[in-house]
Amino acid sequence: MLTVIALITSETNFLCFRPISDVSSDLTIDIGASSFALHKMNLEVPIKNISSFSRSGRIRKLLLELKDSKVTRIPLPSMPGGSEAFELAAKFCYGINIEITLSNVAMLRCAAHFLEMTDEYADKSLETRTEVYLKDMVLGNISNCISVLHKCETLLPMAEEINLVNRIVTAIANNACKEQLCSGLLKLEHNYPSKGLPNLEPETPADWWGKSLTVLSLDFFQRVLSAVKLKGLKQDLISKILINYAQTSLQGVAVTVRDPHLVKGNYLDLEQQRKQRVLVEAMVSLLPSQSRKSAVPMAFLSSLLKSAITQMASTSCRSDLERRIGLQLDQAILEDILIPANNGTNINNNHSPLYDIDSVLRIFSIYLNLDEDDEDDDNRLKDENEMMYNFDSPGSPKQSSIVKVSKLLDNYLAEVALDSNLTPSKFIALAELLPDHARVVTDGLYRAADIYLKVHPNIKD
Repeated sequence: MLTVIALITSETNFLCFRPISDVSSDLTIDIGASSFALHKMNLEVPIKNISSFSRSGRIRKLLLELKDSKVTRIPLPSMPGGSEAFELAAKFCYGINIEITLSNVAMLRCAAHFLEMTDEYADKSLETRTEVYLKDMVLGNISNCISVLHKCETLLPMAEEINLVNRIVTAIANNACKEQLCSGLLKLEHNYPSKGLPNLEPETPADWWGKSLTVLSLDFFQRVLSAVKLKGLKQDLISKILINYAQTSLQGVAVTVRDPHLVKGNYLDLEQQRKQRVLVEAMVSLLPSQSRKSAVPMAFLSSLLKSAITQMASTSCRSDLERRIGLQLDQAILEDILIPANNGTNINNNHSPLYDIDSVLRIFSIYLNLDEDDEDDDNRLKDENEMMYNFDSPGSPKQSSIVKVSKLLDNYLAEVALDSNLTPSKFIALAELLPDHARVVTDGLYRAADIYLKVHPNIKD
């Protein structure tokens, strides 16, 4: 007669590991707030191969080590997936069929590694079964990959140690580029259809995979986006993914309209502000390369800059955004450059300016100096007195473009002139920023000056 170990779960189900002899006492395994009791019971059926008593190498070793010990409880605090994973693994050990799904495959794969449920201890092990599921149902499908990758966030560091995270990220990048290639071939077929084939316009799926990335943490999102960029995903798709993720993550934080007073009354707690600052800086670092014909919409760049200023992002982050906006300033509208000032924690300071004039000065100066070589991040944010333009340079904007920008600047001047805290030096710096021949008419400039004088009646000169 042999002694076997039965496992009692919280639901009082009896799950038996395979027979083991000479166990001196009952044993309880603690996983978090849950306990699993291993009890002795008699088994009259003889077992031929006693060496294969368990499909879990880790449990087998624990039981053998404690055979002559008085220890009755063993904690397993680092069990990936906690009690849920342990119970499923225990059922698998006893031969009870468990369903592997998108929701639990990552957890079971990590549990199999932790509990050493490999082919070394049993054929068709839990490790093998989860690997088969990953290959057949996950790694070839982008949406399934994203779903499983999201589950990995609660399984760190084990999911990293077994290379599961990296495999899924690589699979997403590979599948995304394959999908891009197939889409290109479909468009080619549409433009040059073969004889006898219907002329069908390729459709963009409503459940486009890029939307699913919003469920990922910032760290995992960055890894996925870096991987698809490295594989050659088009910049317009990368921009679309970024915008979708940022709008979801920064919802309610970015200042997007003309009322800068909102900034003063809506301060986040420091930890939330830190998280948002990290998020903004990460979004900027992932933007496609700078270009005068960027795939990133001006409205999105403006929203990011407003958030970067509000959240006190790094100088290099703000400089990057200012340069991107400056490169395509002729695409901007007034809303895009009405950037609220960040006046720190002194929300009751009645002498604080409403708008970040310095940022706008830098943006316009960048536009007027498109021929200049890129500078180091630390040198990009210049003092307004150091700004120069070279309107006659071959690299400077065309006349039609600069006329459009001059109208934008005059409208901006008229708007900020209403700020009673705008100093004369700042107003004059803005007014003198453009060369005289950049303005076809000066009506807008005089209108702005008239508004400023009415709002500031105490100006001496």
